[in-house]
Amino acid sequence: MLTAMANVSTVTAVWNGFPGAPGYTLFRFAELDTGAKLNAAGAAIRTFFLALTTYMAPTPSQWTVQVTPLVQHHDIATGKLQGESTMGTVPTVNNGTGPAGTVFAGGSGAVIHWTTGATHDGRKIRGRTFLVPLLSNAYSTDGTITPALQTALQNAGNALIADSTTEFGVYSRIWDKKPGDPPVDVPPKQTSGLFTPATGCLVPDRSAQLRTRRT
Repeated sequence: MLTAMANVSTVTAVWNGFPGAPGYTLFRFAELDTGAKLNAAGAAIRTFFLALTTYMAPTPSQWTVQVTPLVQHHDIATGKLQGESTMGTVPTVNNGTGPAGTVFAGGSGAVIHWTTGATHDGRKIRGRTFLVPLLSNAYSTDGTITPALQTALQNAGNALIADSTTEFGVYSRIWDKKPGDPPVDVPPKQTSGLFTPATGCLVPDRSAQLRTRRT
């Protein structure tokens, strides 16, 4: 079902340690309006990324993923920033522990699809999170991701959804037109928005490509 509220909260994870870094992964939650919820969201995202540490490079050029303690709150209908809050407990950084010297392709990794069971304007509301880059030990000989990684991400995604202190989901911004539609000199304007709790996740058995690490 759709959740009616004023704000949606965004928790950001920052990737570092590889060419092209930093990269940013955004996670949306129903408004994190207490210290307990802020800390729980940070801990849940940090735990989610533990599934990836064996596919991230170790020292000396160690890859890291840090959940930033600063959380932004945006008005769902307009997308305008309403305020910021800081986690009382900063999540511990996730360090890469993969095999030393393992090669990787900078724009390749995995993707996780978030399902909601809800629809808008005749379309299913879904979200996705790209997890890029990953070391080559993330892939099978046919170029798809390994069953071990697929299972690890599926379990991590289900745990994030099941966290009882927070409500993770998909933020849909609805615009008055597509970029480039006439009049071309007038940018699209957000007309409304929806926050929909995630009810499930899917990890396709294929590699994902991303031109930029800002997700």
